[in-house]
Amino acid sequence: MNAKTFNGVDQGQSNRKSHILRLYRGLYDRSVINRAAIVALCIGTLATAVAAQVQRSSPRSSIVGTLSVPRRVISVFGQRIVYYEAGRGRPLILLANLGSDSNAWYQNLPELARHYRVIAVDLVGTGQSDKPLLDYKMETWTDFIAEFMRLKKIPKATVGGAVMGGALAVQFALDHPELSEGVICAASNSGPGKHERPERPERHDGGVIIPPGFSLTGVRRGLLNQFYDKSLVTDEVVRALFEKRLRQNDGYTIQRHLSDHREPYSKEELSRINVPTLFIWCRQDRVTPLSWGEDYAAAVANARLAVLDGCGHFPNIEKPKEFNQAVIEFLSKGLPPK
Repeated sequence: MNAKTFNGVDQGQSNRKSHILRLYRGLYDRSVINRAAIVALCIGTLATAVAAQVQRSSPRSSIVGTLSVPRRVISVFGQRIVYYEAGRGRPLILLANLGSDSNAWYQNLPELARHYRVIAVDLVGTGQSDKPLLDYKMETWTDFIAEFMRLKKIPKATVGGAVMGGALAVQFALDHPELSEGVICAASNSGPGKHERPERPERHDGGVIIPPGFSLTGVRRGLLNQFYDKSLVTDEVVRALFEKRLRQNDGYTIQRHLSDHREPYSKEELSRINVPTLFIWCRQDRVTPLSWGEDYAAAVANARLAVLDGCGHFPNIEKPKEFNQAVIEFLSKGLPPK
């Protein structure tokens, strides 16, 4: 009995020891797995941190960006107009291309505001401003600029813009010479001279230009034609611009304006501009060739032409440093002293 009891106790102890050993082995195995998981997690975290560091140290895409200055709102002719303002000194009003908004100046406004009072405006019908249903003429916008200046108590300003914004800067000097202190026009198709058909991602049916439809493919095709550095046109950029255009809801504005787009300015019209004028063009612009900028500058008395290398249709976006330098030099040396 005692032997049986002893043997039973011994066997039970052995079983318990085996159970404990299996338990420890399981815990050890799980700890190994946990350690491996922790190591893998650390490696993944490190890789993410390195990738984030590389991303921070690499230049951000120059096509898409957001202004860092606060957004402001003013009522002009009863319409809610969004604008951004920074800096002190002589006023410079910036106008973006049709279909864009003031964030197009995100690489320019901060640097220019170190020297001047810079105001980027989303004109009525564009960007984040109100978009009433009306026929958008050049005079519609120049009148809004003049009223904006009156409300802001700006007696005179240099008005500058890119593409359509550049044409508006020219039109403002013609419509309101008493308010114009200078003109900056970048890559606009509104100048004089023979305008040979540029390279555009469009098809022609019976002589009628049909722009690419609004789609991801259309946005990509347009960007590849507009930018010299094709590596800037990433999937992320294409999707971001596609979504932005949907949010802006400015299709009506664009259609109404382009349905009755004015003819290019004649040399006689441009001869009326009597304020300092700067034209900025990219040598590799396939949309508005450099020859158009040369004709433009030749038609305005004492105008300057700054030619930038290695960029396409948007010099302020693709070559912001060189664009900013050209503008600062023009405003510091080209305008008469106050």
